[in-house]
Order: sequence, then C-alpha cells, then structure tokens
Amino acid sequence: MTYPVHVIESKEKLDHCPVFQVNHYLWDSLRQPETFGQMAYLDGRGLFLRMTCMEQDPKREFQNHRDMVCKDSAMEAFFAFPDPNLRQTPPPSNDCLYLNFEINANGAMYAKYGPGRQGRQFITDEEYALTGAKAAIESDRWTAELLIPDPLLERLGLPKFKVKDTFFCNFYKIAEDPAILHFGAYHPIPVEKPNFHLPAHFARAEIVAPGKNTIS
Repeated sequence: MTYPVHVIESKEKLDHCPVFQVNHYLWDSLRQPETFGQMAYLDGRGLFLRMTCMEQDPKREFQNHRDMVCKDSAMEAFFAFPDPNLRQTPPPSNDCLYLNFEINANGAMYAKYGPGRQGRQFITDEEYALTGAKAAIESDRWTAELLIPDPLLERLGLPKFKVKDTFFCNFYKIAEDPAILHFGAYHPIPVEKPNFHLPAHFARAEIVAPGKNTIS
C-alpha cells in the first residue's frame, strides 16, 4: 500500500487529506479500538500528523516527555527514510534509520531515532518543543497530533521533501497493560511476537501534488 502525503499550506487543510485506518489487530489483542488518522507535509515545517482513537477514558498515567507511554493507552507513528544518495527507493531493512513517536492522552511523548531497535537516542528537548505534540480527550474519543519537524529531519541528513519523494511509515495503537492489552497496526506485521520496530513491514508513503487522493 502507498499513502499519499499531500503538501499543505496550513494545518486546517489536513482535514481534506486521505484517512488511514489502524485496523490490523495482532498478537492476541484483548481490545480493538477504532483508530484512524491523516498525515500531510506542512510546507516548510515538516510532516504533520493527527490520529484519533474511539476509546472512552483512555489509560493515561504518564505525564512527561520520555515516559514509557506504551504502558498506558498510546497511539504511535514510526518513519523510515531511504538513503538520499540512492536513485531508487528499496524497501527498508530492519536496521535502517527510523524514528518512533509514541503519545498518550496526556500529550506525553516518547520519541527516539536511530538505526535498529537497540541503542536508539531521544530527540532533543528543542526538537520535542518543535513537534507541538498534544492530545485532547472527548466523551467518546481522544486525539493526538504532532509535527515531525524539518530541523530534526535535516539534522539526520535528510533533504527537504519534494513531490514524488518516498519514505516508509507505520501507525499503531497500543496498550501494554495486561488488563487492556492490544496491538493495532496500519500495515500488517507478520511476526509471531509483539514488535513494532520492524521497518521492513512499514507501508510506503509518497509526497504528492494536491488533488491526488488515491490510496493504493
């Protein structure tokens, strides 16, 4: 599957972008809360993402940046980027450079980057501030949004996005609390044990010109 990432000039235009569904529930999940989202490239600022979960009173004990929010109820976005020196975009390997952003209903976020699952590094406090990460709770749902800022991507050696550029991503809904255990993914992950840190099973995303709405 390929998710079309529209270039937008303001956050308000995200409402007109294609919706993705986090509907592959894995690994003996006890719950399957409906989860969906939208993503776009906010021109000159970074990838802008909003996710919504139809979950009442989500577990939300953690309060701070770098807390292990996956032990609460959390929504997550993982991104893998190809080597900018390559002419073609091969599927990522599991030890490629990727970023993970995990957020709970308090707006607390756990965000790291690195090649592979081991030895990953937290984004800086300044980069965390640039994300504008926040969450909002309503009676029947909660929503999280954040920006993956251009300065972070540039620091990692990635060029500014342009139309037809591609990268890889996956979106998740998780709760590791045994009482509400669940693992949901946008793109399926065909492994036996819980593991979201597998870029080889991320979906492809492509920066597209406005007006191209097809998700293939």
